[in-house]
Amino acid sequence: MKKVKFRFYLDHEKEEKWINEMAGSGWHLKKFTLGRFTFEKGEPGTCIYRNEFISGMSNDEKKDYFEFLKDSGITIVHELGGWVYMKKDAADGPFEIYTDTESKISYYKRMLNMFLFLFVLNAWLGFMNISVFGNHTKIEFLNSAIGIFNVAAALLIAVPTIKIIRRKRELNGKRQFFE
Repeated sequence: MKKVKFRFYLDHEKEEKWINEMAGSGWHLKKFTLGRFTFEKGEPGTCIYRNEFISGMSNDEKKDYFEFLKDSGITIVHELGGWVYMKKDAADGPFEIYTDTESKISYYKRMLNMFLFLFVLNAWLGFMNISVFGNHTKIEFLNSAIGIFNVAAALLIAVPTIKIIRRKRELNGKRQFFE
């Protein structure tokens, strides 16, 4: 039996928590796209899911990394747009991808770089398209509409960016506290 759910999360950790709650109810993730998750009915609580942002890896690095995960008993569920969902049997114990503060900070830096790039790009494109206001011709109206869309996208991207900055600062604070 299959179930499709539509959800849009701006926080990858909340999304991961929801996926694990679904798995706890017996619905196991099979595929995801932006806001669309496909689940299959199975045994409740048998798997733990994690998501990871892997953008920036070459194909060879990704292949080696996925092989390492497979050797660790981790199954790749689905990969899309730099994000990958993976699962591990709950019976094997806790499942953490980044176990130390330094690796978590490095991970958040990688995500932050991508989100900041997307934010700046959309904000700049929005400004450029909106600033073309002038005569009310069809082209200028289209530019304005695209500009508004870019600004809205930049604002949406700002939400996870701010959350990532906060999490990174918390980890830096903990790191300095324990040094």
